Amino acid sequence: SDKDSIRGAALNLMRFFEDESCGQCTPCRVGTEKAVKLMSAAKWDEDLLRELGDVMASASICGLGQAAPNPLFCLLKYFPEEFP
Repeated sequence: SDKDSIRGAALNLMRFFEDESCGQCTPCRVGTEKAVKLMSAAKWDEDLLRELGDVMASASICGLGQAAPNPLFCLLKYFPEEFP
């Protein structure tokens, strides 16, 4: 709905990926944890989140870790107004 927060939705999805991570590879295990912490802040560091997402997507072993930053990337691409 128009009352839902796109940032809240992206954070919820990142929490899901954090919970589902098997913990085998560092980019996914630590990356999702760090992303949740960064995304829980009132002001997001867009550059740091983008860099973290790039590392997760390129260095994770499995599809879960590679796909984990996709909701964040979509938010950055399609909702730039969320980042004043």
